[in-house]
Amino acid sequence: MAVPSSGALSLLGIKREVTDGNYNGSGSHTNISLRATSSTAGKSTPDGFNEFQGFSAAAFPGSGEPTWFNTGGGLPAEVPHASSMSQNITNTGSPSAGFDCGFQKDTTNDRITLRYAGYTSAAATSYLYAYVGYDGHASTTFQAKCDYAVVSGGFVGSVQNPSSSSPASGTYANISTSSYSPLWLWRVEVNSGSGTRSLSSMVSGGDSPMWSVRAGSGTAISGPGSSGQNLSLQATRGTQGGGGGFGICIHEDMLVATQKGNMNIDDIIATAPPKIWGYNKEHHRKELADILEIKTVEHDNLYKVNDLILTEDHAIYNEYYRLLSINPTKTKENYKKEAATLKVGDKIRKENGELETVSSITAYAGTHRTYTIKTSFDNFYANGILVDSEI
Repeated sequence: MAVPSSGALSLLGIKREVTDGNYNGSGSHTNISLRATSSTAGKSTPDGFNEFQGFSAAAFPGSGEPTWFNTGGGLPAEVPHASSMSQNITNTGSPSAGFDCGFQKDTTNDRITLRYAGYTSAAATSYLYAYVGYDGHASTTFQAKCDYAVVSGGFVGSVQNPSSSSPASGTYANISTSSYSPLWLWRVEVNSGSGTRSLSSMVSGGDSPMWSVRAGSGTAISGPGSSGQNLSLQATRGTQGGGGGFGICIHEDMLVATQKGNMNIDDIIATAPPKIWGYNKEHHRKELADILEIKTVEHDNLYKVNDLILTEDHAIYNEYYRLLSINPTKTKENYKKEAATLKVGDKIRKENGELETVSSITAYAGTHRTYTIKTSFDNFYANGILVDSEI
């Protein structure tokens, strides 16, 4: 527990924070040196108690943080989830399936970000995120490792088990502050002939991947669970057709409003995700929220509404924070959400709190890469307009 950021301070409390990371913990008044405490807390001189307001001793996980990355929001399951680590596809083209998991130190928000994604060549790629915060480790180099043994099966196609850039099993690597590194990537693909190629950790000789993260050489936290999570990837080139994507999505060129300003979706995916601006319907105000999930997929059913490009079933908010879409029937079929028909003359919500009148709605030809973002608010600002997440 950190030193309070306001009000009267206790020398004993400051000493407790420095020695055991608990301002309100137990201890005695014996041998308390203000100068020693000041030095330990990073203060050059002990000029006044107010210098220590808000100080927190180094700790990972930080105060109130989980002991491993989890999804939160009432979902206690530790990540990565089994649903992401198990991917299976069969089609007549060049089927592929993969899974990756990486870490990044987010110095802006004092936390370590875990990003993971499971995908096949027939469906959208879904990036999921989880976080564990730290106290007092701004300059510490964090490290991560993965213990695993994944066995390849089949004689067609190719495998990455894992990719050549992934650290070896049981080997710690420094966590980057600018990209997802280290990153472990497994992939199977069959682009000629017929048959199946697979990777599995649940066969003879296999060992389910289990990750560990530590601050410097400190005590590590590990997961998911007590014995890792099974990895199972399978790609079959055969006679069955592949699946498809889904209707939701915003055109990839539409910028997202973040705590770091407007950002391109690829920059958000590639770097430790900033918090995203959205509308808190409970508190009736614009607020920042963590990214929980990002989906990307290609679509050919886009429309341009003024300057915003989105799919026909992706809903946006009108002046009364009610949902509008170009095709409300599809919105209800796909996402169980009621929306009115978006039409010229409607007023839609902007990030700056103002309203924008819809002056044009036109079909946007071609197939385009699109995205959507999920936060706890289930909405975000794309190209300055409040849109629904629809995940």
